[in-house]
Amino acid sequence: MRAVRQAVIDIGSNTIRLVVYAGWPRAPLPIYNEKSRVKLGACLAGNGEIDKTTMKKALAALARFETLARTMQVNSLRVVATAATREAKNGHELVEKAAALGINVEVLDGDAEATAAGYGVLSDNPLANGYVGDLGGGSLELIRISDGKLGARVSLPLGTLRHDILTGKSPKQITQMLRNDIAKTMGKRAFPMETGLPFYMIGGSWRSFARLHMHATGYPLTILSNYEMLPEVPETLAPLVQDRDALIQSNVVAAGRIAELPGAAALLGGIVGLLKPRKLVTSIYGLREGLLYEQLKPAERKQDPLIASARFEGERLGRFPFHGDALADWIAPVFAGQSAHDARLCRAACLLSDSVWNVNPEYRADHALGLALDGSWPGVSASDRAVIAAALWTVHAGKRTLPEMLPALAKPGALAQAVIWGLAIRLAHRLDGGTGGALADSRIDGDGATLKLHLRGSAIRLQSNSVLRRLQALGEALGHAQAEIIG
Repeated sequence: MRAVRQAVIDIGSNTIRLVVYAGWPRAPLPIYNEKSRVKLGACLAGNGEIDKTTMKKALAALARFETLARTMQVNSLRVVATAATREAKNGHELVEKAAALGINVEVLDGDAEATAAGYGVLSDNPLANGYVGDLGGGSLELIRISDGKLGARVSLPLGTLRHDILTGKSPKQITQMLRNDIAKTMGKRAFPMETGLPFYMIGGSWRSFARLHMHATGYPLTILSNYEMLPEVPETLAPLVQDRDALIQSNVVAAGRIAELPGAAALLGGIVGLLKPRKLVTSIYGLREGLLYEQLKPAERKQDPLIASARFEGERLGRFPFHGDALADWIAPVFAGQSAHDARLCRAACLLSDSVWNVNPEYRADHALGLALDGSWPGVSASDRAVIAAALWTVHAGKRTLPEMLPALAKPGALAQAVIWGLAIRLAHRLDGGTGGALADSRIDGDGATLKLHLRGSAIRLQSNSVLRRLQALGEALGHAQAEIIG
């Protein structure tokens, strides 16, 4: 797979945003993100036209962003516009004036916008089975997803710039309004209402809501990707959402989002009444990532985004010719009975295990911890991050006690297993200096009470007391009474 640099300019109802991505196509990594708060959608609440001042600001933002993208030497650039542009009486004028600047703008209809949002979530969670909601300034898209595919989808005129119609309405009234709007748009039976499934939330206002919930509950991370909340949270958090002074004092909600938050929370409560989801999941992947995902070949879509991302970063940051996959295969026989989910996280840890070599040895474990917890890893929960972090911490810290944060994020059994992965990786790194050169001529297996490291060929010359000590540490963790090097 070849690394590429891609850019998307998204002309939304609230903002115009440029995001530039690098890395492998299956797991694009945002390397630049800038927005201009133009508020094209204000016209939707007025006379339906984009005024001259706003038009000028929009074109200036487009010119800047297109120039930046070209300067960053992107392989591809896509410029799309959504509800505000397609519904404005003079939206075509914006498109035409942008074309005069050499910028081709695609105006997405409601179905295309919903399709991209759905694909955005699937790009992060290929096995997701539930509903996606994309709340923008001008519209709300609802999409059913399952088995890596999109189902029914609908676009409703319920964006954050139109939330005045929610004022004074109860959650039940908002639920009924949603039901009526869907029926009016699609027909009563065209959109399935299945209960008990996850609801994936896209949009800046809903991300702000999730960030506020993190603050209110003292959550130990600030990573919004796949952050989960119970469905009753819109109701329980309502008093705080309605308290403008408290929101300002919290310093966790951007000033530009405070006015939008009550309507966004009320709409979320109405959706909970409509779909009765078992959990609410915050997604940082949306329309822009969905547009990139749409361009992938079927075989590329089937790739695991976490593994693709970890493989790219491991290869970029490692010291020697990359061998993360060979390392994962080398330790796999010791963990033959583990689940596919655990094997996936173990492989990710192997792929990233040599990524902090340029840090002072005293701090490598801390940096490895931060890499796992704070990195832009797709397709993982907070628990998954903590498990990978426990493995990487152990690679660099040995059997030192895990940081207190990790038990707050993952179950003790999962962390204990990750520590053993880390000890196995740690052994491999010591055996051949982290080069991977001895993996083909060595193997580890358990024979009754003894864990054995078998060496052949030139690998026989790599025996040492420190290799034996690490083998013994792994054997002890696996429950073996003895450890032996054979070669």
